Amino acid sequence: MKIIHLFQFKNSFFRKIPFFKEECRLDSLNDLMVYDLMNTEKVSEFIIEVHDDFIFEDTPREDLLWMCKNARDTIEHYFATTLNDYDVI
Repeated sequence: MKIIHLFQFKNSFFRKIPFFKEECRLDSLNDLMVYDLMNTEKVSEFIIEVHDDFIFEDTPREDLLWMCKNARDTIEHYFATTLNDYDVI
């Protein structure tokens, strides 16, 4: 068995955190509250134990959903997508 990290953004799954610039990451709940009036996006990270022969690309979406629902741990990442009326994605 091995541990992997899967990321979910909207209805898609990724092996690496998708799309967002690191400088747009909100580091704390306080940051999220400060940017309350700003557009933010959530990326969920799931820590999952899988068999050694697990192949992400060959796994159906329904199985990925089930794996994420049964993850060992879940971490939510928030990103600012609009800053001072400019898109920052």
